[in-house]
Amino acid sequence: MKLVIGSAQIGMIYGLFNNKKISKKEFKKIEKLVTKSNINFIDTASKYGSSENIIGNSKLKNLNIITKIKLPKNKNIFVKNWAPREISKSLKKLKIKKIYGVLIHDYRDLLGRYGKKYILSLQELKKKNIIKKIGISVYDSKEIKKIWKFWIPDIIQVPFNALDTRILDSGWVDILKKFKVKIFVRSIFLQGLLINENNYFKISKNHKIILNKLRNWCYKNNISLLQACLHFVKQFKKIDYLVVGFNNCNQLAEIINVFKKKQIIIPNNFSTNKINLIDPRRWSFK
Repeated sequence: MKLVIGSAQIGMIYGLFNNKKISKKEFKKIEKLVTKSNINFIDTASKYGSSENIIGNSKLKNLNIITKIKLPKNKNIFVKNWAPREISKSLKKLKIKKIYGVLIHDYRDLLGRYGKKYILSLQELKKKNIIKKIGISVYDSKEIKKIWKFWIPDIIQVPFNALDTRILDSGWVDILKKFKVKIFVRSIFLQGLLINENNYFKISKNHKIILNKLRNWCYKNNISLLQACLHFVKQFKKIDYLVVGFNNCNQLAEIINVFKKKQIIIPNNFSTNKINLIDPRRWSFK
């Protein structure tokens, strides 16, 4: 398993406990840290504010870059031409000529009459060696099932953490490995909720009980919440890549350091099916 730098917070305000973008001065520190670390991948998206521009003006453009694209709400477009233009825009901002991976940001874009043309347009770019891998970013295994009927992607990016083990419980990890699909997991800190030492804002009593179960176990075993979150995911060897977000250089340095440490076994008994807790799109306490 390898670490992947998440870049949403580089180009925009992102996460429950973050109220500002990473400054230019802080980014310079991050750039230096990543450059001397054994990290080869960075995850971004055209919708992540100025993220692609910032990466393109830094040494991070030399990493294997994965970006995401989403069809506009106005679907009255010629998809065959739209996708190459969108990729071209990202390449221009990133100041590169080809890219490691492009992920479809919303599986629903593949279900309508534009779906097949969308995939074909990306596959054409792959044939021209402009894109190396084509994939999709999903929220749960049900979305994988819907697109699997007509398309097997090179990459699947999906949430996975100590509370949200849906991808593991569904059996899809084994299926994806069988078909040699690269598995990238994100949201291991659940937008910072799992490693926050402060109050949980306006959160239900039941949800607080679930969160405190993990927190209390960590306190009892003298393990930090960050250690628990990282090592929980790290122990599943069939996962290929782990996308991590961070608020500053010090936090990223801690993540890298903890990830390198000897494996800590974290029990798989904190998971929950409370969708309003594990899916940030449903949060009502922001």
